[in-house]
Amino acid sequence: MSKSPQTILVTGANKGIGLEICRQLARFGHHVILSARSAQRGEAAVKELAGDGLKVDFLLLDTSDETSIQNAARELKQRLKALNVLINNAAILDTWQGTILKATAADLRDCFVTNTLGPVLLTQALLPLLEAGKPSRVINVSSQLGSMANMGDGWAGYGISKAALNAATRKLAEALQPRGISVNAASPGWVRTEMGTENAPLPVEKGAHNIIRLITEVPHSLTNHYLEEHGEIPW
Repeated sequence: MSKSPQTILVTGANKGIGLEICRQLARFGHHVILSARSAQRGEAAVKELAGDGLKVDFLLLDTSDETSIQNAARELKQRLKALNVLINNAAILDTWQGTILKATAADLRDCFVTNTLGPVLLTQALLPLLEAGKPSRVINVSSQLGSMANMGDGWAGYGISKAALNAATRKLAEALQPRGISVNAASPGWVRTEMGTENAPLPVEKGAHNIIRLITEVPHSLTNHYLEEHGEIPW
């Protein structure tokens, strides 16, 4: 567990759960890097947090774009000596409640590129900084919709891509454990955000806490797990 200041990168953080994760981490005194694919929206988010007396840094990063990932990694290597935590939060949702029978190639491809491939490529690109910050962590923000054991129809691209992210989590956990880096997947729950809609039962503050607790409450040694607020989710 860690209560000392950490250097933490949060992807997809200009709104929703990502922004709230940055807000709470900054309140705890961590060095937070807020990333977004839009400079305008990302800088507006940084300004919003500054209005609350919270300092975070901005990084331009589109996790669906390999060139953007490499450019962001190079910039971070110039700014930082080490990275303690990578929170792969950026994600997109396909057709709302879309059945797989009507899923388009574009829906499936776009969700996979952003929700699965992006976190893998970003973790690879930031590996030198994560190794320098060890014991370090990678937290992949997943969803209960990605559980193979509980999966049904609906949200086809999102669910499949999150299941693939869970598989990538297990692969990364095995590969990175010898290097002092833990890798876990975590569900924030169904949260009231633009993506989760107003029908969701959890406030964004609670959803963010369900991710942050993997930094503040979970030992560094815990790796290769799929977690929610009350324990484990079946893969």
